[in-house]
Amino acid sequence: MTQHRMLLGILVTLAVASGVLGFAHGKTAQAEQTIASLGSMLKHPAWYVRADAARALGRIQTAEAAALLASALGDGSGFVRSVVREALEAQGEAATLTITASLDAPNATVRWQAAWVLGRLGATAGVLPLLRALDDGSPTVRRESAVALVRIGTRHPDSRDTLVDGLAARLSHRRPDVREDAAWALGELASSRATVPLVAALDDVGAGWMAATALGVLGVPTSATQLASALRSESVRTRRAAAWALDQLRAPEATAALRRALGDEDPEVRYWAGQALDTISAHGAASVAAASRGTPWDREARRCAPPRSTARIGSGAVTFEGRRHRLYPDTLDARPDIPSPLTAADGTELVLAALQGGKYGIVPVTMTVKERQCEADGGDFPTLARTGLHAELELQRARAITGRSIGEIADLARPGSLSTDGFLGPNEDPIDVLLADNRTVMALGLTHAELARPLFHVWNMMRTDLDLDRWDMATHRWRNVVAIVSHGSTVNLVAGDTKGGQASIFADGLGGSFWMEVGRELSADERAFLDSRYGRLSPEQTSAFVRALTHIQTGEMEPHYVMWYGFYEGKTPWRTDPITIALVFGLRTLEQIEAAFPGRLYDVVMARCAGS
Repeated sequence: MTQHRMLLGILVTLAVASGVLGFAHGKTAQAEQTIASLGSMLKHPAWYVRADAARALGRIQTAEAAALLASALGDGSGFVRSVVREALEAQGEAATLTITASLDAPNATVRWQAAWVLGRLGATAGVLPLLRALDDGSPTVRRESAVALVRIGTRHPDSRDTLVDGLAARLSHRRPDVREDAAWALGELASSRATVPLVAALDDVGAGWMAATALGVLGVPTSATQLASALRSESVRTRRAAAWALDQLRAPEATAALRRALGDEDPEVRYWAGQALDTISAHGAASVAAASRGTPWDREARRCAPPRSTARIGSGAVTFEGRRHRLYPDTLDARPDIPSPLTAADGTELVLAALQGGKYGIVPVTMTVKERQCEADGGDFPTLARTGLHAELELQRARAITGRSIGEIADLARPGSLSTDGFLGPNEDPIDVLLADNRTVMALGLTHAELARPLFHVWNMMRTDLDLDRWDMATHRWRNVVAIVSHGSTVNLVAGDTKGGQASIFADGLGGSFWMEVGRELSADERAFLDSRYGRLSPEQTSAFVRALTHIQTGEMEPHYVMWYGFYEGKTPWRTDPITIALVFGLRTLEQIEAAFPGRLYDVVMARCAGS
């Protein structure tokens, strides 16, 4: 494969050079033959040949090359589709007419990608076709069209009036999902011209909540009175959105309505009302404390500031409760009597590791700012960054993450796209997966930051041994550390490196080239407890259930995904389930986890288990 690709690369480079030269001097037979040859390559059985051909066509800015690329938007490989999209973007204006026609293709996959390309091209010629595409029967096409319209309006401010008028007309559409996407786009376009139609849409049962968030994004003070009235809406999402929007507006005239909202039955409404009051007035701090009590967002995410102990670090050793122990890379013959994990008085994080040969090590695993282990995606999800948990409102209104649209992320995450197994199941939606796992983490009484920490500890141990040359490079395996102790649990570890690399589905610069398996055995008491609650399961179901609860196959990307986005992957073999993390690393007991999902634990765990 490598030799074939090298030869293909040479041929493609020569072909493109002759093609570009031909076009510079008027279309030649050689140039036409170049395009035809590359077009044939787009039908090659090998995905990497098709991808290379698409890249080459992206460098030839003609209508013929654009038409060939547009025909490849329905390619069966998600990776090839992503290359084709980028190649069409590189085509520039030459692709606009062809891609506009692709909005009418029978295949929804082709239609949403056409919308993606039009948004990236930023051509005003795409405005009217994209406005029509908001009526599309596919949610992905509609949302991608809304994102594209915002991109065009941002690039061409003089087109915003046309955009606003077209989107405002969609606020009376018969379908609430169309009205929702139109309201979102109106907010993102940042035009005060949208205020009147958005205020009128606040009473919309289906899309009023998105109209409220759009008014918050616009920041027009005159909408505060209507938003305060929306705090009484029958729709819980509208009440959440109204409180959120009033937090953005900092409107003192809404104080009385916000104080009433502190008694709302929904905890997220109470949270946003408290946040708004805190923003409006210095006296709001007490109100926030009352509003946050009993809600999941009542604490700060302590990513790189875990509670510290009295342990002292000095001269390559840790002193805890009067006993001094040498730190790794020194090894110990007997297991030291220290908590694990342990954060010293200076902030150094330590874990106790079991090594080959029956020895032990106290390994520094402090999470680092340098590797962005202390970050969260606060640009897209401010509440996640602040508290370690998503607010559902922020998730539900998201149309892009790290600048990539939800449709693009989903396409890259499918099996066979950026990876063979994928990051999501074939029909899973990224936002649905994020929402479901966020609710799971809330039910456990944990945060995404707390669940990411033990995974980072394992990865930081792996990095330490790589730096110390204690990695078996001949077999690409980590053989030095066999287990760690975490909150009283002995967690078995197996890990290795790969010859390739894994790209991220988000535009975050993250990559992966390591794998790890972590797990532990259930105790006899845990087995008995599980049998008492789920004795109805067959032996095969019980075995699968236990394995799902106690074993994780993952890589070094996953701690970042959990910390940055609250993303644990979907129904794939690489899913890093939050319940499993909590049980394996001793963050919650089996009894506590069962209490969070009484009688439903099997269904909750197995719902996203690959193969179930």
